[in-house]
Amino acid sequence: MFHLLSDTEVALNEILVACRESVDHYEDAIQLVENPAVTERFQQIAAQRKLFFKRLSVAIRELGDLPSVPDPDKETGEMILHHLGAAFTPDYTNEVLAQRIEREQQLLELIRNARDTDANENCRTLLDDLSTQVTDAIHLLSSTK
Repeated sequence: MFHLLSDTEVALNEILVACRESVDHYEDAIQLVENPAVTERFQQIAAQRKLFFKRLSVAIRELGDLPSVPDPDKETGEMILHHLGAAFTPDYTNEVLAQRIEREQQLLELIRNARDTDANENCRTLLDDLSTQVTDAIHLLSSTK
Protein backbone atom coordinates (compact mmCIF):
# COMPACT_ATOMS: atom_id res chain seq x y z
CA MET A 1 0.00 0.00 0.00
CA PHE A 2 1.21 3.46 -0.91
CA HIS A 3 1.18 6.22 1.73
CA LEU A 4 1.49 9.81 0.58
CA LEU A 5 3.46 11.75 3.16
CA SER A 6 2.02 14.97 4.55
CA ASP A 7 4.04 18.16 4.59
CA THR A 8 4.37 17.78 8.35
CA GLU A 9 5.73 14.23 8.08
CA VAL A 10 8.29 15.31 5.50
CA ALA A 11 9.31 18.36 7.55
CA LEU A 12 9.67 16.40 10.80
CA ASN A 13 11.74 13.72 9.09
CA GLU A 14 14.03 16.38 7.60
CA ILE A 15 14.47 17.85 11.08
CA LEU A 16 15.14 14.44 12.63
CA VAL A 17 17.81 13.66 10.04
CA ALA A 18 19.38 17.11 10.52
CA CYS A 19 19.39 16.64 14.30
CA ARG A 20 21.06 13.24 14.04
CA GLU A 21 23.61 14.60 11.58
CA SER A 22 24.32 17.54 13.87
CA VAL A 23 25.06 15.24 16.81
CA ASP A 24 27.34 13.10 14.64
CA HIS A 25 29.18 16.20 13.45
CA TYR A 26 29.52 17.66 16.94
CA GLU A 27 30.94 14.38 18.21
CA ASP A 28 33.32 14.21 15.27
CA ALA A 29 34.34 17.87 15.63
CA ILE A 30 35.44 17.22 19.20
CA GLN A 31 38.39 15.33 17.70
CA LEU A 32 39.32 18.30 15.51
CA VAL A 33 39.68 21.04 18.10
CA GLU A 34 42.13 21.31 20.94
CA ASN A 35 40.31 23.96 22.94
CA PRO A 36 38.69 22.28 25.99
CA ALA A 37 36.03 25.00 26.29
CA VAL A 38 34.93 24.38 22.70
CA THR A 39 34.87 20.60 23.07
CA GLU A 40 32.83 20.97 26.27
CA ARG A 41 30.27 23.12 24.46
CA PHE A 42 30.10 20.66 21.57
CA GLN A 43 29.46 17.84 24.04
CA GLN A 44 26.80 19.89 25.81
CA ILE A 45 24.95 20.77 22.60
CA ALA A 46 25.14 17.18 21.31
CA ALA A 47 23.77 15.81 24.60
CA GLN A 48 20.89 18.28 24.60
CA ARG A 49 20.13 17.56 20.93
CA LYS A 50 19.97 13.81 21.53
CA LEU A 51 17.02 14.40 23.84
CA PHE A 52 14.96 15.35 20.79
CA PHE A 53 15.54 12.11 18.85
CA LYS A 54 12.88 10.15 20.69
CA ARG A 55 10.38 13.00 20.75
CA LEU A 56 10.76 13.55 17.00
CA SER A 57 10.53 9.82 16.30
CA VAL A 58 7.35 9.52 18.37
CA ALA A 59 5.78 12.52 16.64
CA ILE A 60 6.60 11.07 13.22
CA ARG A 61 5.16 7.66 14.15
CA GLU A 62 2.00 9.30 15.52
CA LEU A 63 1.52 10.88 12.10
CA GLY A 64 1.77 7.44 10.47
CA ASP A 65 5.30 7.48 9.09
CA LEU A 66 8.59 5.87 10.07
CA PRO A 67 11.54 8.00 11.19
CA SER A 68 14.29 8.55 8.64
CA VAL A 69 18.02 8.19 9.22
CA PRO A 70 20.94 10.18 7.80
CA ASP A 71 22.78 9.04 4.68
CA PRO A 72 25.97 7.47 6.09
CA ASP A 73 27.94 7.98 2.85
CA LYS A 74 27.11 11.69 2.76
CA GLU A 75 28.07 12.10 6.42
CA THR A 76 31.32 10.19 6.00
CA GLY A 77 32.27 12.34 3.02
CA GLU A 78 31.58 15.54 4.92
CA MET A 79 33.59 14.35 7.91
CA ILE A 80 36.53 13.37 5.71
CA LEU A 81 36.56 16.89 4.27
CA HIS A 82 36.53 18.35 7.79
CA HIS A 83 39.41 16.11 8.86
CA LEU A 84 41.41 17.12 5.78
CA GLY A 85 40.76 20.78 6.53
CA ALA A 86 41.86 20.27 10.11
CA ALA A 87 45.02 18.48 8.99
CA PHE A 88 46.09 21.46 6.88
CA THR A 89 45.05 24.23 9.26
CA PRO A 90 47.07 24.98 12.39
CA ASP A 91 44.00 25.95 14.44
CA TYR A 92 40.76 24.61 12.99
CA THR A 93 38.60 25.82 15.89
CA ASN A 94 37.21 28.95 14.21
CA GLU A 95 36.38 27.01 11.04
CA VAL A 96 34.54 24.31 13.00
CA LEU A 97 32.63 26.92 15.00
CA ALA A 98 31.57 28.67 11.78
CA GLN A 99 30.46 25.34 10.27
CA ARG A 100 28.44 24.42 13.34
CA ILE A 101 26.76 27.84 13.50
CA GLU A 102 25.84 27.61 9.82
CA ARG A 103 24.33 24.15 10.32
CA GLU A 104 22.40 25.35 13.37
CA GLN A 105 20.97 28.18 11.27
CA GLN A 106 19.97 25.66 8.59
CA LEU A 107 18.25 23.55 11.25
CA LEU A 108 16.40 26.63 12.47
CA GLU A 109 15.18 27.21 8.92
CA LEU A 110 13.89 23.61 8.74
CA ILE A 111 12.01 24.23 11.98
CA ARG A 112 10.48 27.43 10.57
CA ASN A 113 9.38 25.53 7.47
CA ALA A 114 7.81 22.81 9.61
CA ARG A 115 5.83 25.44 11.51
CA ASP A 116 4.24 26.47 8.21
CA THR A 117 2.66 23.02 7.86
CA ASP A 118 -0.59 21.93 9.48
CA ALA A 119 1.25 20.45 12.46
CA ASN A 120 -0.81 19.45 15.48
CA GLU A 121 -0.38 21.03 18.92
CA ASN A 122 2.10 18.36 20.09
CA CYS A 123 4.27 18.92 17.02
CA ARG A 124 4.15 22.69 17.45
CA THR A 125 5.26 22.34 21.08
CA LEU A 126 8.10 20.04 20.01
CA LEU A 127 9.14 22.50 17.31
CA ASP A 128 9.09 25.38 19.81
CA ASP A 129 11.26 23.42 22.26
CA LEU A 130 13.72 22.43 19.57
CA SER A 131 13.83 25.97 18.20
CA THR A 132 14.75 27.24 21.65
CA GLN A 133 17.51 24.64 21.97
CA VAL A 134 18.91 25.49 18.52
CA THR A 135 18.78 29.23 19.20
CA ASP A 136 20.57 28.68 22.52
CA ALA A 137 23.20 26.58 20.71
CA ILE A 138 23.79 29.37 18.18
CA HIS A 139 24.27 31.89 20.99
CA LEU A 140 26.57 29.53 22.86
CA LEU A 141 28.67 28.87 19.76
CA SER A 142 28.76 32.55 18.82
CA SER A 143 30.13 33.47 22.23
CA THR A 144 32.80 30.75 22.11
CA LYS A 145 36.38 31.64 21.26
